[in-house]
Amino acid sequence: MTMIAEFETWLSDNASALDAWGSFVVNSMLKLASQAGVKPQMSSFRSKDVHSAIGKIARKGYKKPISEMTDLVGARVVVLLSKDLRAVANLLNGNDYWDVQLARDPDEEVAKSPEKFDYQSLHYELRAKADSIIDGVSVPKGLCCELQIRTLMQHAYAEVAHDSIYKSTWPAPVKARRYIASSAALIDTADHLFCETMEILAEENKARGELLEQLSALYDAKISPSKIKDQKLNMVILDEFEDELQGQSTLTEINDFLTRKTYIADRIKERAITDPFWAQPVVILAYWLVSRSPYEVFDKWPFAGSHDALDMVYSDLGLNH
Repeated sequence: MTMIAEFETWLSDNASALDAWGSFVVNSMLKLASQAGVKPQMSSFRSKDVHSAIGKIARKGYKKPISEMTDLVGARVVVLLSKDLRAVANLLNGNDYWDVQLARDPDEEVAKSPEKFDYQSLHYELRAKADSIIDGVSVPKGLCCELQIRTLMQHAYAEVAHDSIYKSTWPAPVKARRYIASSAALIDTADHLFCETMEILAEENKARGELLEQLSALYDAKISPSKIKDQKLNMVILDEFEDELQGQSTLTEINDFLTRKTYIADRIKERAITDPFWAQPVVILAYWLVSRSPYEVFDKWPFAGSHDALDMVYSDLGLNH
């Protein structure tokens, strides 16, 4: 039997195993992404058909294609940004089901040629650690799945460039290759800017998030535990009054304020039964803000729909705006 005939027979006999292994890898990666707090944008797997595989043997000159071809089944996971890519990739090792080998690392390629902008995607070879049964299909030890992890913008680049530029049956024009290289540079820049933006926002939201947690704890202690908190409403109000909340003693002052004016807790508790606004932690902040700056708070209040409720705050404090 010729090498090609032997390969065709092996590929036919192992088609179900390749599909089962590819599906298992994708499903496992989705679970790992969830553990990393990353939401994949898309995922897929595919097994190479016999004609494509034989064509690759001819191009690459494989002598032992069964062991040399690492992409007879391939899986792909697409994430939003490069920071998500690394977060998912870092969880690949230590898995009970596969051995991992990094086959392509864009960071290493950039280190070697920092002036070059080209295809970027993490490639891993995941080989089954042991014979196993997956969805009723026998998967042999050592069966390889090539896993690609890339960002959404890298995926768009690859989809455009793969067949039209790199796998084209004739050389692409110089201008087309120049444009595709320029797009890779733009993608790299955009990803960097997006990641930096997300870090800035995360840092800002961290401070506001901590303040909201403290306000929530104070609300639960002084009023009653609230189960209908609106994250967006609370965060927007905290953002609007950021300058007024710069002091380190804000929570202490609000607590002392509520301790002095015990009737406020009763009013809030009564109204929270019928109006969800009064179940929000920022309502105690509203009282404190109005008591300090009655002529400014109403005009700065970011939600016109809660102006009626804010009027009640003023009324409770005997103040006007």
